[in-house]
Amino acid sequence: SKISSNYVCPMNRFDEWLKEQSKSNAPSDAYLNNCDGALSVPVSYETFDPCMIAWTKVVNETYVLEEKGEVKVMQIRSLSSVVFDSPFSDLRTDWNAYEDWLENERGTAPVGVNGVYSSSIEYWWFDTNGQMLKTAYGAAAIALVCAAVVVFISSRSFVLTLFAVISICYVLVAATACLVGLGWELGFLESILFAILIGISCDFVIHFGHAYTMYPGSVDRHYRSQFALTHMGPSILAAAFTTFMAAVVMVFTEITFFQKFAVILFMTIVHSTLASFVVFIALCDCIGPSEPTKTYDRIRAKLSY
Repeated sequence: SKISSNYVCPMNRFDEWLKEQSKSNAPSDAYLNNCDGALSVPVSYETFDPCMIAWTKVVNETYVLEEKGEVKVMQIRSLSSVVFDSPFSDLRTDWNAYEDWLENERGTAPVGVNGVYSSSIEYWWFDTNGQMLKTAYGAAAIALVCAAVVVFISSRSFVLTLFAVISICYVLVAATACLVGLGWELGFLESILFAILIGISCDFVIHFGHAYTMYPGSVDRHYRSQFALTHMGPSILAAAFTTFMAAVVMVFTEITFFQKFAVILFMTIVHSTLASFVVFIALCDCIGPSEPTKTYDRIRAKLSY
């Protein structure tokens, strides 16, 4: 829960209680029976445990835990400048700064209180976020490899596979650049959405690549490109339009995940459409193979003998 503006750590509250009781004309029985006249912190080793335990019972302090007459745990709350879905770089900076400070404090603290550690819901996703950051980069490479395999299987052309990889790389770079331009940084939600982006980015070029190889034998590259554009283009545009409308609907939702998903989906669809109609088709029309499956057929024929 959020720390209130008047929060005071248990040790300071205990110190204030000791000062009040020592100056009072009618101190409480808890103070008289357990604190041996202590005026303030620090308290003698023999008196500290019974005195603090008595204080926790008087004020109903839940941030101090005891076992068998000894204080075992004291929770002290602090403010943090990050939240759980902050960009990974911000979480890492905040975590390292806090841990460095605690390490220094542990080195100078006396035995018995030198085991201090930090725990916060803000960092529960820190390791997960870091792994997803690595996964986002790995997913890009995996998606490119898988897309290349699918394109090659459907087109049986090494050249078209290369064109598809170039087009998909354009989608990834262009969409990511647009998101950075909008002020996005790679956080927990962005890592999930980035993996989704990669899967969507390779869809349209696979369809164009398959359509380009529909005619067997040697057929002029311009005719192949025109055939792919006229026969597969309308379907791809229709798919892009319906996906774009789905993104528009999600923009107006109140859930952050869906809002960000809508933005990244919009960017992906826009650049996937440009990549398929401009980058991929332009490469096919300018330097595409007239016999896209020739090399594959030749290798297969040699292996069959």
